[in-house]
Parts: sequence; C-alpha cells; structure tokens
Amino acid sequence: MTHPRAGIGGLAFVVLWSTGYIAAAAALHGSGPYTLAVVRFAGSAALIGLWLLVQRAAPASRRALLHAAVAGVLLQAGFFGFTYAGLRTGVSPAVAGLITGLMPLTTAAGAALLLGERLKRGAALGLVLGLAGVLFVIVPDLRIAGSVLGYVFMLCALLALSAGTLYQKRHATTLDPRLALVVQLLASLVVLLPFAWHLERLQMHAQPWAIAGIVWIILCNSCAGLLLYLWLLRHGGAGRVSGLFYLVPPVTAVLAALLLGARFGWHDAVGFGLAAAGVWLGQRG
Repeated sequence: MTHPRAGIGGLAFVVLWSTGYIAAAAALHGSGPYTLAVVRFAGSAALIGLWLLVQRAAPASRRALLHAAVAGVLLQAGFFGFTYAGLRTGVSPAVAGLITGLMPLTTAAGAALLLGERLKRGAALGLVLGLAGVLFVIVPDLRIAGSVLGYVFMLCALLALSAGTLYQKRHATTLDPRLALVVQLLASLVVLLPFAWHLERLQMHAQPWAIAGIVWIILCNSCAGLLLYLWLLRHGGAGRVSGLFYLVPPVTAVLAALLLGARFGWHDAVGFGLAAAGVWLGQRG
C-alpha cells in the first residue's frame, strides 16, 4: 500500500539523487573514484551507526542481514564505484544522470529475463526510445579518446543499480532501513577498499570544492538520499520508485548548467527528451 507521503518523499529523492552527480564531480578533483566511494561508505556508516546506537533497531536474522549485504554490493559498491569511475574519465554529470536514469527500463527488462515477468509492449517501446535518446546524446562524444571507457563504466553502473533494485525488492524484509543501509555500506566498503588501496593508495587532496563535495555526498546523498530510497522501496512500491528516475536526467542537466556552467544545446535537449519520454512510456507499460 502506498504511503500518503510517498509523493513528497519521491520528489525530495529526485533532487537529492540529482545533486549527487554534481557533488561527485567536485569531489573527484581531490581523490580517485574508489577512494571517494570508500570515504563515502565509511563516513555514512559511521553517522548512521551512531544513530543506531542511540535508537536501537529491532533484532534481525542472519538471512536478512545477508540479503542486505548482497543488495548493498550492487546498489552501493557497484553503482557508485562505476559511476565515480565514469565521471573521473570525463563523463559529464548530466550524461551520467541520463544513462542511469534508464534504470526503470533496464529493471523491467531484467525482471522479464530473470524473473519471468511479462514485458509489455509499452515497456519495450519505452526501452527502445530511452536507448535512442541516450545514443543521440553520447554518439558525438565517442570520437573523443577515452570516452568509450567512461560510457562502459556508466553502463556497468546502470546494470548494478537495476540488479540491486530487483534484488532488494525480491528479498524485501522488515529490516530497519537504517540497519539495512549500514550493512550495505560496510559490505561495499569491504569490496572496494582493496581497489582504493592498490590503485589509488587512498590518497586525497584537501581542496575546498572537493571537501565540500564529499561532505554533501555523505550527508545529503548517502545518508538522507539512500535512507529515503529504502523507505520509498518499502512504502511506495518498486514500480513507483523506479519511475522517479525519469525525472533525474533533466533535473541533473539543469543543475549542471546552473552550477557548473555545463553545455546544454538543442542536440542534448532532444536526447534528454527522448530518454525521458521513453522512461515515462515504459512506466505506463
């Protein structure tokens, strides 16, 4: 049953999620992608862990904790690790939001392939339209050296997010969202820490914009945004929650243009419009 406040929470989530791409672009000026992810996970786990010490969560079974850990490796380590790697290689925040904004369509396709759910005509047409919009935006950039690798990273982030959403909803439990998020963060920290150490030596540079980006990511995106995401999955329904992602690309593009001075011409507007229409159509289907 949909919670009466799910609509307001959904809009708040869209804004918080969209700002994450902007903040990550700033934070990556001071660290590598995996180091940034590890710092994000450690800081967020510490804050939410302190909250749990003050207000104890209900006891949880090992099975529920294991499901939370698996979902976390996909939703946290997979999604953010690949997203930050893509941003570091030059993918713009707006395009990163555009690609991962296809999550509802790839989730529907994954449910059809893996769970045997029927993929209706509207969803299939929406997937084609959404992919066409993304290609319309990124094809001109494929001639730039190194851009292909960045888009491969973003594709992996999209697949990880879709798989994590499917897993989270299929193995949904009554686990306290705070406890679930701490388990997800700690599991992701264990997975990405070796990469951050061996590839980047956990090096960080204390630049003002980078520090501001990291603080914003930890407080607003990782703590507030992801707690809200888990709450919405429990109270808003997986379909309604994934449908929010069609709003993320245009909101991210507007924020990038306002805060970073990013280019946003007619070519980009057409691609973003096609992708948003595809996700909207897919949700109706």
